[in-house]
Amino acid sequence: MLKKLYIEPTTECNLNCKMCFRHTWFDEPICHMEFEVFERILATMPESVETIFFGGMGEPLFHPRIMDMLAMASATGKKVQLLTNGTLLTEEVIFGLIERKVHTLWVSLDNLEAADILGEGHGYSNKVLENLHLFNALRLRKESPIALGIAFVATKSNVHQLSLLPRFIGHFMVKEVNISNIYPSDQSAREQMLYNRALDDENGFGISFAQLVTYNSMNVPAGSEELAGMVGGMDLRLYLDPKVSMPYMDVGIPEVAKGLFGMLGDMNFRLFYNDEEIKRKVNHCRFIKNGMCFVRSDGNVAPCMALLHNGTTFIGIKDRTIYYRSFGNINKEGLEDIWNSHDYRAFRGKFDKFEFSPCIHCGHCELVEDNRQDCIGNEHPSCGACLWAEGVLSCP
Repeated sequence: MLKKLYIEPTTECNLNCKMCFRHTWFDEPICHMEFEVFERILATMPESVETIFFGGMGEPLFHPRIMDMLAMASATGKKVQLLTNGTLLTEEVIFGLIERKVHTLWVSLDNLEAADILGEGHGYSNKVLENLHLFNALRLRKESPIALGIAFVATKSNVHQLSLLPRFIGHFMVKEVNISNIYPSDQSAREQMLYNRALDDENGFGISFAQLVTYNSMNVPAGSEELAGMVGGMDLRLYLDPKVSMPYMDVGIPEVAKGLFGMLGDMNFRLFYNDEEIKRKVNHCRFIKNGMCFVRSDGNVAPCMALLHNGTTFIGIKDRTIYYRSFGNINKEGLEDIWNSHDYRAFRGKFDKFEFSPCIHCGHCELVEDNRQDCIGNEHPSCGACLWAEGVLSCP
Protein backbone atom coordinates (compact mmCIF):
# COMPACT_ATOMS: atom_id res chain seq x y z
CA MET A 1 0.00 0.00 0.00
CA LEU A 2 1.04 3.57 -0.57
CA LYS A 3 1.87 4.92 2.90
CA LYS A 4 4.22 7.86 2.44
CA LEU A 5 3.57 10.35 -0.34
CA TYR A 6 6.35 12.76 -1.28
CA ILE A 7 5.26 15.91 -3.08
CA GLU A 8 7.77 18.17 -4.81
CA PRO A 9 6.11 21.63 -4.78
CA THR A 10 8.87 23.19 -6.87
CA THR A 11 12.21 22.57 -8.53
CA GLU A 12 13.17 26.18 -7.98
CA CYS A 13 15.30 27.25 -5.04
CA ASN A 14 16.39 30.47 -3.37
CA LEU A 15 19.98 29.13 -3.13
CA ASN A 16 22.54 27.97 -5.68
CA CYS A 17 24.70 25.53 -3.71
CA LYS A 18 27.87 24.41 -5.46
CA MET A 19 27.39 20.67 -4.97
CA CYS A 20 23.62 20.54 -5.56
CA PHE A 21 22.88 17.81 -8.09
CA ARG A 22 20.40 20.08 -9.85
CA HIS A 23 23.52 21.33 -11.68
CA THR A 24 23.78 17.95 -13.44
CA TRP A 25 20.17 17.89 -14.69
CA PHE A 26 19.29 17.73 -18.36
CA ASP A 27 15.90 17.95 -20.12
CA GLU A 28 14.27 18.97 -16.84
CA PRO A 29 11.64 21.66 -16.25
CA ILE A 30 12.39 24.21 -13.54
CA CYS A 31 8.95 25.13 -12.30
CA HIS A 32 6.45 25.44 -9.48
CA MET A 33 3.76 22.78 -9.22
CA GLU A 34 0.45 24.08 -10.54
CA PHE A 35 -2.04 24.31 -7.70
CA GLU A 36 -4.62 22.35 -9.71
CA VAL A 37 -2.13 19.47 -9.92
CA PHE A 38 -1.70 19.54 -6.15
CA GLU A 39 -5.46 19.54 -5.62
CA ARG A 40 -5.78 16.53 -7.92
CA ILE A 41 -3.08 14.67 -5.98
CA LEU A 42 -5.03 15.02 -2.74
CA ALA A 43 -8.33 14.19 -4.42
CA THR A 44 -7.03 10.95 -5.95
CA MET A 45 -4.54 9.62 -3.40
CA PRO A 46 -5.35 6.28 -1.75
CA GLU A 47 -6.81 6.21 1.75
CA SER A 48 -3.78 4.16 2.81
CA VAL A 49 -1.53 7.25 2.77
CA GLU A 50 -0.36 8.04 6.29
CA THR A 51 2.19 10.80 5.67
CA ILE A 52 2.39 13.64 3.14
CA PHE A 53 5.97 14.87 2.86
CA PHE A 54 6.79 18.15 1.09
CA GLY A 55 10.31 17.90 -0.28
CA GLY A 56 12.06 16.92 -3.48
CA MET A 57 14.84 18.81 -5.21
CA GLY A 58 13.69 22.41 -4.81
CA GLU A 59 12.92 24.55 -1.76
CA PRO A 60 9.26 23.95 -0.77
CA LEU A 61 8.95 27.27 1.08
CA PHE A 62 9.84 29.02 -2.19
CA HIS A 63 6.48 28.02 -3.70
CA PRO A 64 4.10 31.02 -3.61
CA ARG A 65 1.17 28.91 -2.37
CA ILE A 66 2.97 26.51 -0.05
CA MET A 67 0.89 27.62 2.95
CA ASP A 68 -2.31 26.81 1.07
CA MET A 69 -0.87 23.41 0.20
CA LEU A 70 0.03 22.71 3.82
CA ALA A 71 -3.44 23.73 5.01
CA MET A 72 -5.14 21.42 2.52
CA ALA A 73 -2.79 18.54 3.31
CA SER A 74 -3.41 18.90 7.06
CA ALA A 75 -7.16 18.97 6.47
CA THR A 76 -6.94 15.41 5.11
CA GLY A 77 -5.99 14.18 8.57
CA LYS A 78 -2.66 12.81 7.34
CA LYS A 79 0.65 13.50 9.05
CA VAL A 80 2.32 16.42 7.26
CA GLN A 81 6.07 16.96 7.08
CA LEU A 82 8.23 19.47 5.22
CA LEU A 83 11.94 19.64 4.38
CA THR A 84 13.59 23.05 4.00
CA ASN A 85 17.07 24.52 3.73
CA GLY A 86 16.08 26.73 6.66
CA THR A 87 16.94 30.10 5.15
CA LEU A 88 13.30 31.19 4.69
CA LEU A 89 12.14 30.47 8.24
CA THR A 90 10.89 33.92 9.15
CA GLU A 91 8.54 34.55 12.06
CA GLU A 92 5.59 34.69 9.67
CA VAL A 93 6.54 31.39 8.02
CA ILE A 94 7.08 29.63 11.35
CA PHE A 95 3.69 30.80 12.65
CA GLY A 96 2.22 29.57 9.36
CA LEU A 97 3.68 26.10 9.88
CA ILE A 98 2.35 25.99 13.44
CA GLU A 99 -1.13 27.18 12.48
CA ARG A 100 -1.35 24.59 9.70
CA LYS A 101 -0.49 21.83 12.18
CA VAL A 102 2.64 20.61 10.41
CA HIS A 103 3.78 17.51 12.29
CA THR A 104 7.54 17.72 11.59
CA LEU A 105 9.74 20.43 10.16
CA TRP A 106 12.91 18.95 8.66
CA VAL A 107 15.86 21.29 8.21
CA SER A 108 18.79 20.35 5.98
CA LEU A 109 22.15 21.26 7.51
CA ASP A 110 25.80 20.79 6.63
CA ASN A 111 27.19 22.71 9.60
CA LEU A 112 26.43 22.10 13.28
CA GLU A 113 29.02 24.50 14.62
CA ALA A 114 27.94 27.72 16.31
CA ALA A 115 29.89 29.77 18.83
CA ASP A 116 26.77 30.91 20.66
CA ILE A 117 25.71 27.39 21.65
CA LEU A 118 28.90 25.33 21.62
CA GLY A 119 31.49 27.66 23.08
CA GLU A 120 34.31 29.69 21.60
CA GLY A 121 36.39 28.19 18.83
CA HIS A 122 33.54 26.29 17.21
CA GLY A 123 33.14 28.36 14.06
CA TYR A 124 30.27 30.70 13.29
CA SER A 125 26.57 31.14 13.91
CA ASN A 126 24.94 31.19 10.52
CA LYS A 127 21.53 32.35 9.41
CA VAL A 128 19.94 28.90 9.52
CA LEU A 129 20.95 28.38 13.14
CA GLU A 130 19.56 31.80 14.02
CA ASN A 131 16.30 30.73 12.38
CA LEU A 132 16.29 27.53 14.44
CA HIS A 133 16.58 29.59 17.60
CA LEU A 134 13.56 31.58 16.42
CA PHE A 135 11.68 28.40 15.57
CA ASN A 136 12.28 27.02 19.06
CA ALA A 137 11.19 30.23 20.74
CA LEU A 138 7.97 30.48 18.73
CA ARG A 139 6.90 26.85 19.09
CA LEU A 140 7.44 27.10 22.85
CA ARG A 141 5.46 30.33 23.01
CA LYS A 142 2.59 28.74 21.07
CA GLU A 143 2.95 25.44 22.97
CA SER A 144 2.98 23.74 19.58
CA PRO A 145 3.70 20.00 19.23
CA ILE A 146 5.51 20.58 15.90
CA ALA A 147 8.67 18.45 15.91
CA LEU A 148 12.10 19.36 14.56
CA GLY A 149 14.08 16.98 12.37
CA ILE A 150 17.61 17.51 11.09
CA ALA A 151 18.84 16.14 7.76
CA PHE A 152 22.65 16.17 7.87
CA VAL A 153 24.75 15.39 4.79
CA ALA A 154 28.11 14.08 5.94
CA THR A 155 31.29 14.81 3.96
CA LYS A 156 35.02 14.68 4.62
CA SER A 157 34.84 18.37 5.45
CA ASN A 158 32.14 18.19 8.12
CA VAL A 159 31.93 14.61 9.42
CA HIS A 160 33.98 15.59 12.48
CA GLN A 161 31.00 17.70 13.56
CA LEU A 162 29.00 14.57 14.40
CA SER A 163 30.75 14.72 17.77
CA LEU A 164 28.70 17.89 18.39
CA LEU A 165 25.40 16.18 17.58
CA PRO A 166 24.40 15.18 21.15
CA ARG A 167 24.65 18.79 22.38
CA PHE A 168 22.99 20.10 19.23
CA ILE A 169 20.04 17.73 19.69
CA GLY A 170 19.59 18.78 23.29
CA HIS A 171 19.92 22.49 22.62
CA PHE A 172 17.41 22.62 19.76
CA MET A 173 15.10 19.88 21.10
CA VAL A 174 15.55 17.79 17.95
CA LYS A 175 13.15 14.88 17.60
CA GLU A 176 14.88 12.99 14.78
CA VAL A 177 18.14 13.13 12.82
CA ASN A 178 18.70 11.67 9.36
CA ILE A 179 22.38 11.40 8.39
CA SER A 180 23.24 10.74 4.76
CA ASN A 181 26.37 10.57 2.67
CA ILE A 182 26.83 13.06 -0.12
CA TYR A 183 25.48 12.22 -3.58
CA PRO A 184 28.39 12.04 -6.08
CA SER A 185 27.08 14.53 -8.61
CA ASP A 186 30.42 16.02 -9.70
CA GLN A 187 34.14 15.77 -9.08
CA SER A 188 34.08 18.02 -6.03
CA ALA A 189 31.35 15.86 -4.48
CA ARG A 190 33.32 12.68 -5.25
CA GLU A 191 36.27 14.07 -3.34
CA GLN A 192 34.03 14.49 -0.28
CA MET A 193 32.69 10.89 -0.31
CA LEU A 194 33.02 8.77 2.83
CA TYR A 195 31.79 5.37 1.68
CA ASN A 196 33.93 3.81 -1.07
CA ARG A 197 35.17 0.98 1.16
CA ALA A 198 31.89 0.67 3.01
CA LEU A 199 30.23 -0.51 -0.22
CA ASP A 200 32.27 -3.72 -0.02
CA ASP A 201 31.61 -4.28 3.66
CA GLU A 202 28.69 -6.22 5.14
CA ASN A 203 28.52 -4.20 8.34
CA GLY A 204 29.01 -0.81 6.71
CA PHE A 205 32.01 0.25 8.78
CA GLY A 206 34.27 0.48 5.73
CA ILE A 207 36.36 -2.65 6.30
CA SER A 208 37.30 -4.38 3.07
CA PHE A 209 37.20 -8.14 2.63
CA ALA A 210 40.98 -8.16 2.21
CA GLN A 211 41.32 -7.24 5.89
CA LEU A 212 39.66 -10.46 7.04
CA VAL A 213 42.95 -12.33 6.69
CA THR A 214 46.59 -11.29 6.59
CA TYR A 215 47.21 -11.97 2.93
CA ASN A 216 50.91 -11.35 2.87
CA SER A 217 51.76 -13.72 5.70
CA MET A 218 49.63 -16.47 4.19
CA ASN A 219 50.69 -15.85 0.60
CA VAL A 220 47.08 -15.43 -0.48
CA PRO A 221 46.72 -13.12 -3.52
CA ALA A 222 45.39 -9.73 -2.44
CA GLY A 223 41.87 -9.15 -3.72
CA SER A 224 40.92 -12.83 -3.82
CA GLU A 225 37.37 -13.13 -2.58
CA GLU A 226 37.00 -16.87 -2.81
CA LEU A 227 39.77 -18.15 -0.50
CA ALA A 228 38.50 -21.60 -1.30
CA GLY A 229 41.89 -23.33 -1.26
CA MET A 230 44.06 -24.60 1.53
CA VAL A 231 47.02 -22.54 2.75
CA GLY A 232 49.60 -24.17 4.97
CA GLY A 233 47.21 -27.03 5.62
CA MET A 234 44.45 -24.68 6.89
CA ASP A 235 41.02 -24.25 5.35
CA LEU A 236 40.72 -20.46 5.45
CA ARG A 237 36.95 -20.63 5.22
CA LEU A 238 36.91 -21.69 8.87
CA TYR A 239 38.38 -18.34 9.88
CA LEU A 240 36.36 -15.90 7.80
CA ASP A 241 33.24 -15.64 9.94
CA PRO A 242 34.21 -14.88 13.56
CA LYS A 243 31.52 -13.54 15.88
CA VAL A 244 31.95 -10.94 18.62
CA SER A 245 29.09 -10.25 21.06
CA MET A 246 29.15 -6.87 22.80
CA PRO A 247 27.33 -5.57 25.87
CA TYR A 248 26.08 -2.01 26.01
CA MET A 249 28.64 0.45 27.38
CA ASP A 250 28.73 4.13 28.19
CA VAL A 251 30.54 5.56 25.19
CA GLY A 252 30.83 8.85 27.08
CA ILE A 253 33.69 7.25 29.05
CA PRO A 254 36.85 8.23 27.13
CA GLU A 255 38.42 4.80 27.53
CA VAL A 256 35.32 3.12 26.08
CA ALA A 257 35.19 5.50 23.12
CA LYS A 258 38.88 4.93 22.39
CA GLY A 259 38.52 1.15 22.61
CA LEU A 260 35.45 0.98 20.38
CA PHE A 261 36.97 3.34 17.83
CA GLY A 262 40.07 1.18 17.57
CA MET A 263 38.05 -2.03 17.38
CA LEU A 264 35.68 -0.80 14.67
CA GLY A 265 38.51 0.82 12.74
CA ASP A 266 40.09 -2.59 12.07
CA MET A 267 37.01 -4.77 12.20
CA ASN A 268 37.41 -8.35 10.98
CA PHE A 269 34.40 -10.03 12.56
CA ARG A 270 30.62 -9.97 12.81
CA LEU A 271 29.46 -7.68 15.61
CA PHE A 272 26.40 -8.40 17.77
CA TYR A 273 24.65 -6.26 20.39
CA ASN A 274 22.26 -8.15 22.65
CA ASP A 275 22.17 -10.98 20.11
CA GLU A 276 21.31 -8.64 17.23
CA GLU A 277 23.87 -8.43 14.44
CA ILE A 278 25.01 -5.01 13.28
CA LYS A 279 24.75 -5.47 9.54
CA ARG A 280 23.85 -3.03 6.82
CA LYS A 281 21.04 -3.91 4.46
CA VAL A 282 22.06 -4.22 0.84
CA ASN A 283 19.80 -4.56 -2.19
CA HIS A 284 17.10 -3.01 -0.04
CA CYS A 285 14.92 -0.23 -1.40
CA ARG A 286 13.12 1.41 1.49
CA PHE A 287 11.15 3.54 -0.99
CA ILE A 288 9.50 0.39 -2.33
CA LYS A 289 9.50 -1.71 0.85
CA ASN A 290 7.94 1.06 2.94
CA GLY A 291 5.27 2.05 0.41
CA MET A 292 6.53 5.41 -0.84
CA CYS A 293 6.21 7.35 -4.07
CA PHE A 294 7.08 10.82 -5.36
CA VAL A 295 5.07 13.32 -7.36
CA ARG A 296 7.29 15.78 -9.23
CA SER A 297 6.51 19.44 -9.65
CA ASP A 298 5.27 18.73 -13.20
CA GLY A 299 2.89 15.98 -12.03
CA ASN A 300 4.95 12.95 -13.03
CA VAL A 301 4.86 10.07 -10.52
CA ALA A 302 8.23 8.46 -9.75
CA PRO A 303 8.93 5.51 -7.44
CA CYS A 304 11.90 6.97 -5.56
CA MET A 305 14.31 9.84 -5.08
CA ALA A 306 16.90 8.22 -7.36
CA LEU A 307 14.53 8.20 -10.35
CA LEU A 308 12.94 11.59 -9.76
CA HIS A 309 14.98 13.57 -12.30
CA ASN A 310 17.42 13.24 -15.21
CA GLY A 311 20.99 13.80 -14.12
CA THR A 312 24.52 12.48 -13.96
CA THR A 313 26.49 10.77 -11.23
CA PHE A 314 29.43 8.39 -10.87
CA ILE A 315 29.91 4.72 -10.15
CA GLY A 316 33.53 4.10 -9.32
CA ILE A 317 35.46 6.18 -11.84
CA LYS A 318 32.79 5.97 -14.53
CA ASP A 319 30.20 8.58 -15.38
CA ARG A 320 26.63 7.30 -15.04
CA THR A 321 23.61 8.95 -16.61
CA ILE A 322 20.35 8.63 -14.68
CA TYR A 323 17.11 8.87 -16.66
CA TYR A 324 14.02 9.53 -14.57
CA ARG A 325 11.13 7.09 -14.61
CA SER A 326 7.50 8.11 -14.48
CA PHE A 327 4.62 5.65 -14.18
CA GLY A 328 2.03 8.27 -15.02
CA ASN A 329 1.15 11.94 -14.73
CA ILE A 330 -1.40 13.48 -12.38
CA ASN A 331 -2.61 15.72 -15.22
CA LYS A 332 -3.88 12.61 -17.00
CA GLU A 333 -4.59 9.99 -14.32
CA GLY A 334 -5.45 9.84 -10.64
CA LEU A 335 -2.71 8.92 -8.18
CA GLU A 336 -4.44 5.77 -6.97
CA ASP A 337 -4.87 4.54 -10.55
CA ILE A 338 -1.19 5.18 -11.28
CA TRP A 339 -0.13 3.40 -8.09
CA ASN A 340 -2.22 0.34 -8.96
CA SER A 341 -1.29 0.24 -12.66
CA HIS A 342 0.15 -2.97 -14.06
CA ASP A 343 3.57 -1.50 -14.90
CA TYR A 344 4.04 0.13 -11.51
CA ARG A 345 2.97 -3.02 -9.65
CA ALA A 346 5.28 -5.17 -11.78
CA PHE A 347 8.19 -2.82 -11.09
CA ARG A 348 7.61 -2.95 -7.33
CA GLY A 349 7.45 -6.74 -7.52
CA LYS A 350 11.07 -6.91 -8.68
CA PHE A 351 12.21 -5.72 -5.28
CA ASP A 352 11.06 -8.81 -3.39
CA LYS A 353 14.32 -10.42 -4.52
CA PHE A 354 16.00 -7.29 -5.91
CA GLU A 355 16.14 -8.73 -9.39
CA PHE A 356 18.80 -6.40 -10.81
CA SER A 357 22.44 -6.80 -11.82
CA PRO A 358 24.95 -6.11 -8.99
CA CYS A 359 26.46 -3.14 -10.82
CA ILE A 360 28.03 -1.62 -7.68
CA HIS A 361 30.23 -4.69 -7.14
CA CYS A 362 31.02 -5.98 -10.65
CA GLY A 363 33.65 -5.00 -13.20
CA HIS A 364 31.73 -1.93 -14.40
CA CYS A 365 30.91 -2.80 -18.00
CA GLU A 366 29.54 -0.30 -20.49
CA LEU A 367 25.96 -0.96 -19.33
CA VAL A 368 26.69 0.83 -16.07
CA GLU A 369 27.09 4.11 -17.96
CA ASP A 370 23.34 4.68 -17.67
CA ASN A 371 20.28 3.12 -16.02
CA ARG A 372 18.41 2.12 -19.19
CA GLN A 373 19.23 -1.61 -19.01
CA ASP A 374 21.40 -4.14 -17.21
CA CYS A 375 23.09 -7.44 -18.09
CA ILE A 376 20.24 -9.71 -16.92
CA GLY A 377 17.63 -8.12 -19.14
CA ASN A 378 16.06 -5.37 -17.07
CA GLU A 379 14.86 -2.42 -19.11
CA HIS A 380 14.74 1.13 -17.82
CA PRO A 381 15.09 1.56 -14.94
CA SER A 382 17.85 -0.77 -13.78
CA CYS A 383 18.53 -0.28 -10.09
CA GLY A 384 21.68 -2.36 -9.49
CA ALA A 385 23.86 0.71 -8.90
CA CYS A 386 21.53 2.56 -6.55
CA LEU A 387 23.32 4.12 -3.57
CA TRP A 388 20.04 4.36 -1.64
CA ALA A 389 19.57 0.59 -1.98
CA GLU A 390 23.15 0.09 -0.75
CA GLY A 391 22.40 2.05 2.42
CA VAL A 392 24.88 4.90 1.91
CA LEU A 393 22.33 7.56 0.97
CA SER A 394 19.30 8.28 3.13
CA CYS A 395 16.30 10.60 2.98
CA PRO A 396 13.97 11.67 5.81
